[in-house]
Amino acid sequence: MDNIIVFPIYILILFIGLNFYLDKFLFFKKLSLSKKGLITIFISIVISVLIKKFLVLILIKLNCNLLFSGLFKIFLSFLIIYISFYIAYKIIKLIDNDNCNKTELKNLNIKIEHKDNIIGKLRSQKHDYLKHLQVVYSLLNNGLSNDAKEYITNISNSFRSKTSRYGKVSYLDAIASLKYEECLLKNISFDVYIQDFIDNLVIEPNEMSSVLLNIIDNAIDSLSALNKNNKYIKLFVYEDEFQYVISIKNNGPKIHNTESIFDEGFSTKDGEHRGYGLYLVKNILAKYGYHIFASSDEFITEFTILIPKYC
Repeated sequence: MDNIIVFPIYILILFIGLNFYLDKFLFFKKLSLSKKGLITIFISIVISVLIKKFLVLILIKLNCNLLFSGLFKIFLSFLIIYISFYIAYKIIKLIDNDNCNKTELKNLNIKIEHKDNIIGKLRSQKHDYLKHLQVVYSLLNNGLSNDAKEYITNISNSFRSKTSRYGKVSYLDAIASLKYEECLLKNISFDVYIQDFIDNLVIEPNEMSSVLLNIIDNAIDSLSALNKNNKYIKLFVYEDEFQYVISIKNNGPKIHNTESIFDEGFSTKDGEHRGYGLYLVKNILAKYGYHIFASSDEFITEFTILIPKYC
């Protein structure tokens, strides 16, 4: 009996199994790790002792029948193997779920960071508008109504020119303004060329913003680490007969493995928690039936997003 069922194995199996079971209860979740361990090991030892005593009694009774005794030992061996594999499966599943949760949390943090950037830009614009209102108020207060009218007209025309440049997708204006200022500080030229733009995208604005910001931010990071002149990022939006095309080009370093760049965890940069941005981009676009491709050589790296007109 002792050669088949070893007492410490009882305790280990029960300890792991009880942790999975007790973790379903709220009172157990609130306990500290040390208290959880003490309670679980105590219950495991008690149950192991009781089970061992019970099995010994059964084997004593079956001793007179060697056939039943042998079959019972074989059954117990298979039962322990099955329980061990089941617990191992649960542990692997738990680790996998934990990794998925970390990935999801990382993706959410990226989205929040991008939204914060856009919100910051919108706040800056709001601050500018308040300044304009103060100027208009001052002109009116001094009786310069014609000057105030001209000032308002100039502001209105400026706003219209920006809106018509990017179509009805207002967040593109915020992204372009935000990244233009960031690139200016880093000696990178940032240009937007809009031939046509889609006014009725199925994709949510926050998700499309996340896609564009991820790609542009990666380009900025690559170019910032590069010591060269005339660094640039260019955003093109145009259409053909069947689809809309968004192209983002930069003259940064060559990406050697463009096929793997959208895989989870793949990154051209060192450090932990890397390689999730483009993985997130691909998943967002795939959800809506859109496609993204990357090409790179010694001169230009290009990301191309294809948005079908007819689904």
